[in-house]
Amino acid sequence: MRYQNFGNTDLQASVLGLGSAPIGSRTGKQESIKTLNLALDLGINFYDTAPSYGQGSSEEILGEVFKSRRDQVIITTKVGHAVSSTLQFAAKFKPMVRSVLQQLPGMRKSVKSFVQSQTKTDNFEPSYIIKSVEGSLKRLQSDYIDLLLLHSPPQEVLERGEVFTQLQSLKQQGKIRHYGVSAGKLAKAITCLEYPDTGISALQVTLNLFEREALEEVIPLAKKQGVAIIAREPFAHGKLIPATNSSSSLSYQGDLAQDDSFAFLTADSTRNMTQAALQFSLQSEGVAVVLAGMSQAKHVRDNVAALSLPELTPEQMQAIRVAEFQL
Repeated sequence: MRYQNFGNTDLQASVLGLGSAPIGSRTGKQESIKTLNLALDLGINFYDTAPSYGQGSSEEILGEVFKSRRDQVIITTKVGHAVSSTLQFAAKFKPMVRSVLQQLPGMRKSVKSFVQSQTKTDNFEPSYIIKSVEGSLKRLQSDYIDLLLLHSPPQEVLERGEVFTQLQSLKQQGKIRHYGVSAGKLAKAITCLEYPDTGISALQVTLNLFEREALEEVIPLAKKQGVAIIAREPFAHGKLIPATNSSSSLSYQGDLAQDDSFAFLTADSTRNMTQAALQFSLQSEGVAVVLAGMSQAKHVRDNVAALSLPELTPEQMQAIRVAEFQL
């Protein structure tokens, strides 16, 4: 595993981070615990979660696994997605629902739509931020959060800037060490960088073979300001994960059709497409952490193994940056 400075903070982060959205959601507790323990054993110290992931289960499992090794990990969680009481009640039936989905995968899309409809994304009021952070601390069994991210906030929230006053207060209280923004759109990331007084330490943006705009529009400016970049969705929302019916797959709830736009990256059989996709994000200048969702121990091994492969050549990296494709 490789480690590097996380922007201008005092954190040393593993270049590969574990996205914990599937933890306690698409996988059961015991499999999740196994996955997290292996990840730390293999050197991953950066874990990204949120109260809305598994309706709190993701944070709870991370808290249980890492409570005795809290100083060895960097835990990022979020605020802003308010889960409805309906979804909180439904969370009690997750084991049963998970079993049904394994038998009837065709229902996954409907279940995903229901979850999204019951998760509101517009609560960034100071009182809710405080309540959300207190809930996260309890579930994480910790008295501090390493990095708190605003979870896809609306543009107007960023422009008003009041939310950052609350985040600064939480930092002064020692409840969070650093804060930043998980930006759903690049325009929001750019807005954050246009107002350096916000005090943000990190931005989470999408970066993969197909979505490369951040390389030109956000990352250079963030680097100048010492703001760490967390690159998410390295597998392009599942598009770069080969379709399979195996139970060991990521079981992405969407179209896994393979695209041949970047077939040249696997022509010599040195790597598969998923590994090539991960390498591209890892080798992109200015990226502090690449966040990959991992719900099983196999995913951890496969992703960590990509770090030991020969790097993509400068010619391959340039070919990716100028590639044209049809989504």
